Amino acid sequence: MDFFKNKVKNKLKKYQEQKLDEIIFKIQFHGSTKTELEKKMKQLDHDDVKLTKDIAYHAQMVDIWIGNEKKLRKQMAENE
Repeated sequence: MDFFKNKVKNKLKKYQEQKLDEIIFKIQFHGSTKTELEKKMKQLDHDDVKLTKDIAYHAQMVDIWIGNEKKLRKQMAENE
């Protein structure tokens, strides 16, 4: 019985690590995209509504994915 519990636990751990990698990638992607858009915004001499919305969107996505990362890390700590 312990064999099956360990097997399930190992698969769960591997799955969670894979999801954590995906989350970290998404945080980095949205963070770098937001930074690039902010640089473009500084170069413009007028405010661009679309750029402002895109920056806000990527900032929101970073916050969401950071929250997801915290939740997943908490789950991973509980499963150990």
